[in-house]
Amino acid sequence: MDLGDLTFEAAKPLVGTTFEVTLENGRTTTLRLDEALPYEVRQRRQRTKPKRDAFALYLLGDPSLVLPQGMYTLRGREATFENLFIVPIGQDETATEYEAVFT
Repeated sequence: MDLGDLTFEAAKPLVGTTFEVTLENGRTTTLRLDEALPYEVRQRRQRTKPKRDAFALYLLGDPSLVLPQGMYTLRGREATFENLFIVPIGQDETATEYEAVFT
């Protein structure tokens, strides 16, 4: 799936999808798309109409592993996201949470 064309409407049905991520050391881990939500972007001034409405994807992964922020390829049955920039935003005993923002 081309991330440049991904919209909130296209992402919403993917909630619940499990993705496999291959790490630099060759190991794999799993991330599950937990939520897709509209994302408020504060702009100093509006120059052009944005290509799409801003939204964010929230993914949950293994609580014992925190992936550093960066670009990852997420492979799932319904979709593959290549070069998705994710940021770890929280961790507890049940999961590590990641965010990917689209503007």
